Amino acid sequence: MRATPLSTLSDELAPALVPDEPSVMPSANAGPPPDADYDELAAFHGIERERLVLIHPGSHRDAPAWPAERYADVADQLAADGWQIAIVGDAPDPERTAGVLGAMQTAALFLAGTVAPRTLPQLIANARLLVSDDAAASSPVATARALGTPHIVLDEHPRDTGSDAIAARARAALSKTGDAHPGEPFTLHMPAAHESA
Repeated sequence: MRATPLSTLSDELAPALVPDEPSVMPSANAGPPPDADYDELAAFHGIERERLVLIHPGSHRDAPAWPAERYADVADQLAADGWQIAIVGDAPDPERTAGVLGAMQTAALFLAGTVAPRTLPQLIANARLLVSDDAAASSPVATARALGTPHIVLDEHPRDTGSDAIAARARAALSKTGDAHPGEPFTLHMPAAHESA
């Protein structure tokens, strides 16, 4: 059997490999590419994109802009409106993140330290709002700005700004997001036995 030279084969296949239309580059607002780890995280925790609000209380400054109790108050108000609250943050800052959860009167997803760095952009892209302590380069706010996710940065407000004022601002931001809608007051998703297996 006589072998066909590779160059002849590639010449024959070249027309089949050329796309009919130029490929379209994804826009900056398209969000990060799909992530299997994110899909697993969302399924396990019952994350609902259309009503997800992220609370990031961790601070990159010496003095956080807000105490945990004020974050908890904003989170409680939004949860009572039917928004799904998820507390996110770095594993090295458990006092701040756990402090918010401990001060809350309503349920929230506690995702601090559980979201891989490569998965966090997808989570932020799917959120309707991010409330964060500061906008340091390493904070989720930079990602939110790049993806067009609405956000509130607390250290950009006067230190005496109350939680009611921030909750009102959050409600105003959420009302402008067309595909966002609250549901029943948020309760924790309990994975079925087959989901956790």
